[in-house]
Amino acid sequence: MTKSYYDILNISEGASKKEIKNQYKKLVKMFHPDVNSSLEAEFLFKEINKAAEVLLDDEKRKNYDSLRKTDSKKHSFNDLFKKKDIKPKKGDDIFVEVEINYQEALLGTYRIVNISQSSICPKCQGRKFANGTICPYCKGIGEKTTNKKITVKIPAGLKNKTKLRIKNEGKEGSTSILNGDLFIIVNIESNSELRIIDGTVYCEAKISPYLAVLGGSVKVSTLWGEAMIKIPPLTKANQSFKLVNVGVLDTKTNKKGDEIVKIIIETPSSITDEEYRLYEKLRDINLKKKNGKYI
Repeated sequence: MTKSYYDILNISEGASKKEIKNQYKKLVKMFHPDVNSSLEAEFLFKEINKAAEVLLDDEKRKNYDSLRKTDSKKHSFNDLFKKKDIKPKKGDDIFVEVEINYQEALLGTYRIVNISQSSICPKCQGRKFANGTICPYCKGIGEKTTNKKITVKIPAGLKNKTKLRIKNEGKEGSTSILNGDLFIIVNIESNSELRIIDGTVYCEAKISPYLAVLGGSVKVSTLWGEAMIKIPPLTKANQSFKLVNVGVLDTKTNKKGDEIVKIIIETPSSITDEEYRLYEKLRDINLKKKNGKYI
């Protein structure tokens, strides 16, 4: 409903001319463009002048009061029929993004999220000023914003960009049961080392030529940290090995799956003179072994 001129000046309907003048002067000092340059103050200043112009003129005030009474009767009459049609308004939803890693996505985890919720100022009821001054509670905004921390449970086995809905934790609606909802968008960190296909984890292990020939061990990444894998002598490029009990956890059986490690043999980007001579020696031995033919 539109504010009455009495509400704008924050005076009673039976206020005397003197009271109206005093209140008008008080408000002008607060919202005059020379004192307050905000857009809100500019709007209020115009409303204050308009209200004072009518209420300080006896004839205009009489007509205004008469129209208000007629208006009030019309509203009361119409409200009898329209009351049932009034629908409460639901508050807006809030969207927050959180980031988790591969392991947290598989096992589930918790995150604390910070949200800001706005509600109508309980002090001024959204009118922005009280007792002739800017509302000290909401600073003249008409709304009060509160910051809130919510602990969110992120279930196991989520996919990237999954939305989790928490009811009634959005912005305030016209009733407490019609608040908006809070949506948590879960982003899973990309992992360049590990890939998961149909529940099996895949990765690559880069080793040197001498390790491929002589054998040894190398560290590889898993969902649960690093693990050592044995490299047998004469391992070939692109050969694969299986690591058990380091893969995806099956929440039903509480058992971990497998990880397949593919071997990549890396050629060194630079070598010393001694290494060069050793490679030449290996080449010559190999040529002699194969009757002078490159294999």
